[in-house]
Amino acid sequence: MSVKFPSSFRARLIVTIFPVVAGIALGALLLAEWKFAATYQRLFEEQFESQIAAVAEAKARRFEALSSELERLALSPALVAAVNGGDFSGAMQVLRPVLEALATSRLQSEFPGAPLPRASGQVGGPGERREPLRDGRGRESAGPPRPPGVSLGAPFIGLLDKEGNFISSPRGRQGNPLVEPRTGNAGVEGEEMELRRRSLKMPWLGGRDFESVLRKQEAGYLILEAGGRPQVREVFITPLRSPEDGSLLGAFAFGLPLPALAERLLYDQTRRGDNGEIMSSVYVEGRLVSSTLPEARRTVVEGLLEAALAGAGDAGSEIITLIGEVRHRLIYRVLNPDSPFPKAVQVSFYPLSALDEEIRGLRKGTAGLALAALLVSLGVVLAVSRGLSGPVNRLVAAVHEIEQGNFEMRVPVTPDETGRLARALNQMAAGLALQEKYRSVLNAVADRAVAERLIENREALSGELRSVSVLFCDIRGFTALSERMPPQELIVLLNTHMTTMTHLAYEHGGIVDKFVGDLIMVLFGAPVSTGRDAEQAVACARAMLAERRRMNESGEGMPLEVGIGIATGDVVAGCMGSDQRLSYTVLGHRVNLASRLCSVAGPGEIMTDAETMRALGEGARVEAMPPMRLKGMSEPVEVFRLG
Repeated sequence: MSVKFPSSFRARLIVTIFPVVAGIALGALLLAEWKFAATYQRLFEEQFESQIAAVAEAKARRFEALSSELERLALSPALVAAVNGGDFSGAMQVLRPVLEALATSRLQSEFPGAPLPRASGQVGGPGERREPLRDGRGRESAGPPRPPGVSLGAPFIGLLDKEGNFISSPRGRQGNPLVEPRTGNAGVEGEEMELRRRSLKMPWLGGRDFESVLRKQEAGYLILEAGGRPQVREVFITPLRSPEDGSLLGAFAFGLPLPALAERLLYDQTRRGDNGEIMSSVYVEGRLVSSTLPEARRTVVEGLLEAALAGAGDAGSEIITLIGEVRHRLIYRVLNPDSPFPKAVQVSFYPLSALDEEIRGLRKGTAGLALAALLVSLGVVLAVSRGLSGPVNRLVAAVHEIEQGNFEMRVPVTPDETGRLARALNQMAAGLALQEKYRSVLNAVADRAVAERLIENREALSGELRSVSVLFCDIRGFTALSERMPPQELIVLLNTHMTTMTHLAYEHGGIVDKFVGDLIMVLFGAPVSTGRDAEQAVACARAMLAERRRMNESGEGMPLEVGIGIATGDVVAGCMGSDQRLSYTVLGHRVNLASRLCSVAGPGEIMTDAETMRALGEGARVEAMPPMRLKGMSEPVEVFRLG
């Protein structure tokens, strides 16, 4: 299906202006949307980077404060002797008071004013009242708000043998305090998970050797169950080595809540996000813990993170996803890329509803401005086109007149660009009128086909050797006739005869070379050959005789008799004459032969040469004449008379 574009000047101007205005409006809208989105993203990323930096700084301070203490404890002779002797209960008795005191001291410095852990692992008294927040978390009714999820429960303390198996739980009971990572397939309680529980082996070891994994003290993040609720603990695992040969005897694990600054950043970011709330959490072992995310969104985010981490590895990135009918942006960063612990991922997540609402408002405003701009531009176009379309319409009308052949058409000339075009149009019309006069004169004094070729290219007829058939047609007894007729009547008679013969020549593809008195010379094959030049020449000759007989019988003017001669062969064809006067004609023996054959032809006879007969073929009705000696010919010539 073809698209029709407007043809009027005004419509074209409108079609040109409107896309420009619409394109500018669209470009401004896209730029503004990009700026809005970039600003939102930049603010969010700045908060996220500050959070990551704070977490890293807090982790470094804690590691610096605890690392040396834990390494000194690992050198305790009593602890090493107990583990080396297999007395894990005694080893726990050495560890527990020291680590609990260390935990109390560290938690007091990180969580000033927070209630210390009690033996039951609960925080605060039974009379404390907690009221729900907007997002479903709790906050204390009195005193400054403490970040939700910061539960100062008892520190995690555990012993591991040299194979990496947990020996004791924090309270001296056997069992694995770690929460097994959830698998990607729901409902899988397979043989592997049961084996891990029975062996009490660290779930992240897999098939690796514990000693190769724990070459030095390591810190990372693990999920622990505290009162039936999963929590993230920053855990330090310190190797215990034999003082004699340095071989690995086992290790002890010491875990504390996340650093206070990191948890407070998570809480503060979420609280100040009233317009597009920013939610933060930590992703460990396939679960979001210490999360400010609502439960409905948590499963979706966990699936996105699992797929992203499987594809991107430890590289942080961002994800834009649709939850419900709202777009959300998620940024994550792996906190411990080089640790043998499970990957811990810092996650920030916020809805783009506020951004989308801003963009919708921006689009509405831009659409209104664009519509107003289009209306204004339409008015300007109409005003401008009205001043331009009048002269243009006059020029169009003049061009149509000239197209119809009215070269006398002229348009008014104004002193502007349109006036210059009008002046050029008038000059063109005058030139065309002069050319038409020349063409008329040329057609009158030369054959039409020759005239057209000369007009197209004067050099095209400069001279060439061509094979042609030449026809001469002469009136018999014309000299005597001209002596007894008045000149005016003679000219009328001759013009009527020549007009008829010329018409027949054109009908049969001939070119009228010249008129010489009562003789007409017609060319077939020059300047263009049809491939049947001899046949057309013979057909033309027969038509001339038939038409002349009809005119004689009908009484159209004085009866006349004609004789025709035809010769075929090579001639020189081209425009001949001087710079002031040229004539297209042919020269050569065959031209002279055709003239001599015409002179020997009787009234109503057609005489041809042998070349013409051969071109006609065997089917032609001819009568061979005795060889004739013709004027100007050195040898007798074969002559044939057509029947």
